[in-house]
Amino acid sequence: MSRRVISKGEFYITNVCNLTCENCNRFNDYNFKGWQAWNDYKDDYTEWAKYVDFEHIVILGGEPLLNPTIVDWALGLNALWPTATVQILTNGTRLTHVKDLYEKIKNRRIWIGVSLHNDEDNREIFEQIENFVRAPVKEMHGKENNIYNADWYYEDSNRIKVAVWNQTEFYQSSIKRNAAGELTLHNSDPLKAHSNCGFVHWKNYHFIRGKMYKCGPSTLLPEFDQQHPLAITAEDRKLLYSYRPLGSDELAIRLDQFMDEIDNPIPMCKFCPEQSNYKKIWAIRKGK
Repeated sequence: MSRRVISKGEFYITNVCNLTCENCNRFNDYNFKGWQAWNDYKDDYTEWAKYVDFEHIVILGGEPLLNPTIVDWALGLNALWPTATVQILTNGTRLTHVKDLYEKIKNRRIWIGVSLHNDEDNREIFEQIENFVRAPVKEMHGKENNIYNADWYYEDSNRIKVAVWNQTEFYQSSIKRNAAGELTLHNSDPLKAHSNCGFVHWKNYHFIRGKMYKCGPSTLLPEFDQQHPLAITAEDRKLLYSYRPLGSDELAIRLDQFMDEIDNPIPMCKFCPEQSNYKKIWAIRKGK
């Protein structure tokens, strides 16, 4: 069996976030708990590295810089796939709070991506970026910058790169409230929902706990339901838990079939909205 090349793999490592953004498509605006330690899954990903190559790896959550093992994740994935670029996707509020992050990732194919979710926080986050990088620093803004399609870009002499995007609008997530105020899911035409899905368009394949999933909702909705029971029928709950991801112990026998089918609609698509209607968000700090 030939090696598979995946253009982008998203390694989701925590449900925990310090912001609450309405319509977060990974449901971190709720009190969603749980995170993964690198050492618990490094053997699984070592097996993956025997079969799969990545061009680009994204580490995300939640807020990945709140995962106590974030540095281990970045270095571990970089070591397993040394030709891939590894991006840590953060909201920027914790950039200067992670011990040894700068020293450990400098001069490696690891870079920082910052999504700005609230205009009111921009000054604080840009101050953190400026305190994180080391002079001399190359800065590019707006139209002069075509790197990563970012709105701002920083690069210092130690090859530390920080790309920044304005992302203050989210489209409607899978979770919504019914007329009684209970948390529930959509009841969409799966084909329509799939055709308008951002996860599909951007090929946001998710790797969680050593397994590969089609998208974030296919793995996170069952986990969310365990913590915050959704107001859905018994039939829909059975469907919610029916998706079968690809485990590291199945790669020799199931990888090709799984990859050949991963871009197809799945029954769980019914739980997502049929239209991607964007709405302005306000990222509020949890606990405030």
